[in-house]
Amino acid sequence: MNQILLIEDDLIMGESLAQRLEIEGYSVFWCKSLSEAKATNLMNFSAVISDVRLPDGITTKWFAELPVLARSIPWFFLTAYSSVEDAISATKNGAREYLTKPFDIELLIDIIKRSIPLMFVRFDDAPLGVSPVMRSVEKLVKKIAQQRVALLISGETGVGKEVVAQYLYGQDARSQTGKFIAVNCAAIPENLMESEFFGYEKGAFSGAHKVHHGYLERANNGTLFLDEVGELPLSMQAKLLRALQEKTFSRLGSESITSSEFRLISATNRDLVAEMQAGRFREDFFYRLAVIRIDLPPLRQRPEDILWLTEKILGKIRIEQSRPLAVSENFLRDLLKRPWRGNVRELQSYLEQATIMTDTGVLDMTIAESLSTNDDAENPVLETLEIIVQAAEKTHIVRVLNHCNSSINQTAAQLGISRKTLWEKMKRLGISA
Repeated sequence: MNQILLIEDDLIMGESLAQRLEIEGYSVFWCKSLSEAKATNLMNFSAVISDVRLPDGITTKWFAELPVLARSIPWFFLTAYSSVEDAISATKNGAREYLTKPFDIELLIDIIKRSIPLMFVRFDDAPLGVSPVMRSVEKLVKKIAQQRVALLISGETGVGKEVVAQYLYGQDARSQTGKFIAVNCAAIPENLMESEFFGYEKGAFSGAHKVHHGYLERANNGTLFLDEVGELPLSMQAKLLRALQEKTFSRLGSESITSSEFRLISATNRDLVAEMQAGRFREDFFYRLAVIRIDLPPLRQRPEDILWLTEKILGKIRIEQSRPLAVSENFLRDLLKRPWRGNVRELQSYLEQATIMTDTGVLDMTIAESLSTNDDAENPVLETLEIIVQAAEKTHIVRVLNHCNSSINQTAAQLGISRKTLWEKMKRLGISA
């Protein structure tokens, strides 16, 4: 929830503003003097609404002396003593609005909503993301955590497939007795695959000086995560199929049977159905891996998660570097426009570069422009018109649902459509009720 700092010595005006802001869904911290306001940590607030003249000082003068980080927050000044010079000075120093009392409270609320719609969405209980699609994935993962079914996660590189796999591992109490064994199938030389997966006995071949426990054995009572599973050659797919079905195998050079009980999670950035049709992926192996399937959409189709991830990444950087960081509204809007072909990995790299480039601690368009390349202009992501229309429709429906506190009746009325039509659209666009 966005928290707003209210600085107002007039008890009637302050109470009226605080109540209205809380009705709009904001958390309000009310200071009745300049000294109280100075004692707060301004970086904890999404916006500041302040009277200009207080019994113990002039807030616009204090504002002008604040570091640029504190002035990067949206500030709204209210005054009964309008001064053109004071208004020009305040806006020059970064104030968002300078309103003269009496003012239209509806106008103020509208300005606030337009000024901080891109403030970070804080969900401490959102392990995978705050977008409707990632909330649905979270719900599905929790459901299948109680059942030992195989899961196949597909999506572009860097979209967060291993994060989902790790989350499922954390939700399964039975798997916690064992390890999370991650295997990059694309990184294993084909001639070493069998020994790496099944292990080998001492003396099984030249150089086998001791017993080697393979991936399948190490995953016992835990989770086996096969990343880039589409890179496995057909010969290895056939050898793994029975072992994955029976959870039994033999080490190379051994006649005894080894058992290993584990949860199987696979991930790929390939279209395995197309690979099957082309004869490059075994159909029986595919259905062994894909009892449950999750397709993670690219980051550019999840704008809510771009902001959420930005907060998480910058929060980590703040701790690691022990430095304050603030983000301008224009910088956030620029993040939402970028195609993010490398998804989460690219976003993290971009933000790390941005924090290195800033001298003031504020990530703004100056920083964004310094990091821009010609790649986007030369190789733009050209989505189809249908995808663009669906994305816009989805974003607007979610916005209206939030505004109407998830009321289907109110949302349908606001959108000018029937309840049935709204439900159909929500189902088609993957919007959770």
